[in-house]
Amino acid sequence: MSSIIIWKCRGARKKQTGHYLRSLVVSNEVIFVGLVETMIEDISRTDIDRLIGPSWDFFHFPVVGRSGGLLVMWRQDTTHFEVVSTMNQAIVGHLVMPNLQKWGIVLVYASKSYHSRRMLWSTIGSSLYAELQMIVGGDFNCCHDQSEKKGGRRYRYSVGAQEMTTFLVDNDLHDLGFVGPKFTWTNNKTGNSKIWVRLDRVLMNSEGLRLAPLGHG
Repeated sequence: MSSIIIWKCRGARKKQTGHYLRSLVVSNEVIFVGLVETMIEDISRTDIDRLIGPSWDFFHFPVVGRSGGLLVMWRQDTTHFEVVSTMNQAIVGHLVMPNLQKWGIVLVYASKSYHSRRMLWSTIGSSLYAELQMIVGGDFNCCHDQSEKKGGRRYRYSVGAQEMTTFLVDNDLHDLGFVGPKFTWTNNKTGNSKIWVRLDRVLMNSEGLRLAPLGHG
């Protein structure tokens, strides 16, 4: 069965990124990869060949400042990906699978500012169609309930969290859950100062769940 990978790699040019990615691709029959936080301004055909191999086409949105950067790659011999819209927080496109099914794919690296995330929610919302199966994944820079945070100040259901919940409900997007560690970010402190948060997730609409009920984050 063909697979899609969305991964916050924290540096696409690191040797360990390429080693790990290539092993994932081989063992999971991967046809599409979305990398979040590439931390690079530009990427060449040679870089892609070194990262994942010559059979892959790609589209890259460069890093803004010291963080971010989005990269999508797809097997050009078995799939086709059309970029529909881009911004510094997302790449939106349509992926035609080997079985000719069309999926909407959104790769996300959301701003830490909920004001800026409003543009992200609007961009994604305008790209979603109920009849098209959709996958939306990446770093949302927001946790929307108490179970997604451990340590630090008591969780507060902030305006940003409320707006994210509204976005999920309005667009029929469902969290696929996770396999492995529950939290995806830590402040790297120790003792009572340590904080864990789940910021990364993969979402799918009802049509996508109907066709791929075993998908997971």
